[in-house]
Amino acid sequence: MQSYSRKALRCALASTGLDDGAVVLIHTALYAPGRIKDTPLVEISSRLYAALRRIIGPRGTIVVPTFHAAFRRGEPFDRQFTPATGMGSFAEYIRLLPSSRRSQHAIHSVAADGPLSEAITSRDTPSAFGKGSCFDALIDYDAYVLTFGCTIESTCLIRWAEERIGVPYRRWMICRGEYVDRGARRMRSFHTYAGDDGREPSLSLSPVHQALEDAGELRRAELGNSVLEACKARDFVTSACSILRRDPAALLGHHSAGGEHRSQSR
Repeated sequence: MQSYSRKALRCALASTGLDDGAVVLIHTALYAPGRIKDTPLVEISSRLYAALRRIIGPRGTIVVPTFHAAFRRGEPFDRQFTPATGMGSFAEYIRLLPSSRRSQHAIHSVAADGPLSEAITSRDTPSAFGKGSCFDALIDYDAYVLTFGCTIESTCLIRWAEERIGVPYRRWMICRGEYVDRGARRMRSFHTYAGDDGREPSLSLSPVHQALEDAGELRRAELGNSVLEACKARDFVTSACSILRRDPAALLGHHSAGGEHRSQSR
């Protein structure tokens, strides 16, 4: 496995344009760049956290997706104890910090650590991406989207744009199940904009990626075997909505002509 130094990590993060006091929604493929020199694999999350804090400072807020799709299949959701599913070890690291807060949506929650964590995660809406939601808050606070070991095409913010436009390959579902918050149990219902067959559609976000690059709104830094990419959340959803308004099926993996497409799990 390739290795990189802590200095290289800090330089790569600084190259993405993050600044003091920033709000950052981060998606990670934590081990894609390799390993940090002289650092056990189990400590990479804490090293990344420390490096991020060095860039954005104590006034910055770090946000991670802590999704739990199993609520759709009838599994209970405990806001304090249910782990994130398929979001990676860094998301769990942030979720488990004593200072972090988790939002209330049983399917598409986020965890946040920093001064704005309560303001972001206290929003309680039927859809996690709807009006007044925690993802609306990220846009309101001019958050960055940062990807570590993957590209900006991995961001869950595409769901925000899909909901606003009303894409033809998704439909609204209402999921009801057992919900636990600070030990109190009750039944709750949440909305999710799911694929027509109940599964996630295969998407290619390369048109959005290209639009951000063409507009000079995407920053990129190499690190080890992989890359870091960053843009403003507002720029991402603006580009995505513009593309989907012209063609609501533009991002379907089979729809674009040529190139390679990859399935994304969000």
